[in-house]
Amino acid sequence: MKELFLRVVSAIVLAAVSISAVLYFPVWLFKVVTAVLSSVGTWEAAHLLEKRHKEINPFVTGIFGFFVSLSLLFLSPYLSVFLIFLYSFYFSHRFYDLNYLTGYVFVLIYTVFFISSIALLHEINRYLIFVLFATVWAGDTAAYFVGKTIGKHKFAPRLSPKKTWEGAVGSFFGSVTAGGVVAYYFQFYDAFIPIILSAFLLQIGDLFESFIKRQVGEKDSSHLIPGHGGLLDRIDALIFASMVFLVYYQLSIFLNFN
Repeated sequence: MKELFLRVVSAIVLAAVSISAVLYFPVWLFKVVTAVLSSVGTWEAAHLLEKRHKEINPFVTGIFGFFVSLSLLFLSPYLSVFLIFLYSFYFSHRFYDLNYLTGYVFVLIYTVFFISSIALLHEINRYLIFVLFATVWAGDTAAYFVGKTIGKHKFAPRLSPKKTWEGAVGSFFGSVTAGGVVAYYFQFYDAFIPIILSAFLLQIGDLFESFIKRQVGEKDSSHLIPGHGGLLDRIDALIFASMVFLVYYQLSIFLNFN
């Protein structure tokens, strides 16, 4: 009961802060805040990999993730990739170990690009973020309560022992319903495609991070958020869904221009 209370309170506070930021922050400030979140996510991911590769430096990598995110959001994604490879090679060549090179590249690509996608979506239309939030938050909530109530059949026992097929189905319908209602309210009638795709893929986002944690023997990415663990634990599904929304609307803009 205490854990559920902490989860609910933390979720309410985070939701209020997130909604306020979406509504009132100018685009440039929202990007800067997103870069800070990318930095935190980078630190968490590097901290997880440090369990397997002791020479990885989570603190320095987290700071670097902030600047890579800024370059992605304000300058060029190609510059960001170039910086990631330079940084990864610089720190890994000293150990002459390919595992460090791939580890650094993975951490920075995963956290910076996926988390930064939220700010790029906000730049297209800030109200799309509310459709994204509704899709993901309703899916997470439905998965939790349906799984707790009637969940019996394990969905991916090696990655996430508590997840069930019943919870996954509840998550899908919760996402589609809530996301569809909010999309209709804001008149994003073309959003039903990314909503449906996200309803599937947000669950993969959760399992993706669980895979990383299980590989290094950790339950949470950190202990920053009471009742939820770390930042990545809270937004793992969100950033996968955000990538779906961003790719869909970027392609829509491109095709309309052509």
